[in-house]
Amino acid sequence: MTSRTPFNKLHAAFFAGAVAVFAAAPSAHAIVVYVVPAVPIPITNSIDGVYFNLVTGATGNSGAAVSGWDINPYNNGAGLTMYGAASPSGILATGTPGTLAVATPLAFGAVIGPAGQYNQFQTVGTGFQTAGLRYVGLRFQNEALGLQNYGWLQINSGAGAGFPASIVSYGYETDGGQILAGAVPEPSTYAMFGLALAAGLGLRGWRNRRMG
Repeated sequence: MTSRTPFNKLHAAFFAGAVAVFAAAPSAHAIVVYVVPAVPIPITNSIDGVYFNLVTGATGNSGAAVSGWDINPYNNGAGLTMYGAASPSGILATGTPGTLAVATPLAFGAVIGPAGQYNQFQTVGTGFQTAGLRYVGLRFQNEALGLQNYGWLQINSGAGAGFPASIVSYGYETDGGQILAGAVPEPSTYAMFGLALAAGLGLRGWRNRRMG
């Protein structure tokens, strides 16, 4: 397995302007989180790549730089490869668990849940090494809730063994149940979320003062 050399330089701690939507899922207590960063998150074409925490949105080029990181896409010398955090985290994959397991390129709507096989550490990214938009599924520990969650990243990969590459959107659920790749709220939920956000920020009061 390729040796990993850590560095401490951060790409960014958070992504300003990211769009986050929280929507009620079928379970009474489930929430679906869907995020589109204002700028796609670059996956550096190197042995370090980018370490990413789905819950905080933090990124960096070493595990030490990103507390609670969940997934690390990188170039292992053969092309775009996925690296998963330790158990209970892992990348949805096929094949023999370990360094020969292959990350599954998912289509929109594919199921990511408890029935899948999740590989820890290096996971071959063959299915992501040509140009295109694809989803990768993962299981991760949500440190904010203390729960194991399922989620996905949408990766835009290039023709050069998967590079240039970037994360263009991502999502996860919060109750431990399954999620569909690319799952987003219904339009009515967007409207409800917008009203709740406005109320939470006190926008009505601001408007009244400006008009009054």
